[in-house]
Amino acid sequence: MRSWIIGLFVLSLVGVALILVGGTALVAIGVACMGIAAVGAVSLTFFAVGRSEDEARAEEEAARRAEPPGPNGDTRLTSRRPPRSRGDN
Repeated sequence: MRSWIIGLFVLSLVGVALILVGGTALVAIGVACMGIAAVGAVSLTFFAVGRSEDEARAEEEAARRAEPPGPNGDTRLTSRRPPRSRGDN
């Protein structure tokens, strides 16, 4: 991923250089390079967020599988709410 970041940065620098050199065609190509670099940066950001979510989900699944089974041998919760008070305290 680091190489993609470097590549997008270089592409944006090329775009800036072409815009500074001037000329109608060079400015158009420079703006296109900057646009491609911007779209690539946003896409790379979404890719990084999605990959970190996938890793977190895999860690949760591994932790869930590593939990010992409940007292009856199953993994279900034994009690979903506290016991009721029936006045026999």
